[in-house]
Amino acid sequence: MNNKTNDLDTVYQRIWEAIVAHKLLPGTRLKEEDLSETFGLSRGFVRKLLLQLSYHKLVNLVPNSGAFVAEPSPEEARDIFQARRLIEAELVRELASKCTVREKKLLQEHLEREHQAIELGEQSLRIRLSGEFHLLIGKLANKPVLTSFLHEIIPRSSLIVALYQDSGARKGKARHSGLSCSEHNALLDAIAGHHVDKAVQLMIDHLNEIEAQLQLEPATEEDVNLKHIFAEL
Repeated sequence: MNNKTNDLDTVYQRIWEAIVAHKLLPGTRLKEEDLSETFGLSRGFVRKLLLQLSYHKLVNLVPNSGAFVAEPSPEEARDIFQARRLIEAELVRELASKCTVREKKLLQEHLEREHQAIELGEQSLRIRLSGEFHLLIGKLANKPVLTSFLHEIIPRSSLIVALYQDSGARKGKARHSGLSCSEHNALLDAIAGHHVDKAVQLMIDHLNEIEAQLQLEPATEEDVNLKHIFAEL
């Protein structure tokens, strides 16, 4: 049973990486039979996988049609980032007012992993770690209700960033990755130094900068060979 759970976690991560790498575009259909054959999982486990992806709003399940990579609208993207600004401003305010040496160390260790991902050119890992940094702030702030909302919208905003970053940002993704990590470093310094107002403003500016890089465009569905895509990753 544990092996099957690990298989699902691994396949979930591979599909996420394919989305981040722009191998699976918004609207791409994920056929159960293709996923089952590609990953060697039963159709029942594939359905569990698709339900998990659907729960995190990465996949849309359409009755009598199948599963499709989510297609966030411009309105949804704006709403998600507005929600993040409201929620994360309060979370960072709380943490900055009481940050301990231990909490600072946990944030520093996480940022070191982000730096390593950038140096290794692991873009999908960097995006995931970036989202997890924000979740870690929520956890350390000890505001479980607000953090539960954040757990729901972080994967959705990561999907939007991965798929809809404008062409200029994509070409200079190493520079933008470094900028994002630098902003996290500045945020950590403000939190650890108990500079509450500065930390709140840095968080809002950081989220504004991420949103400013988005260029939402309608996607065209293409015939996708799942075996070919995952053989390359």
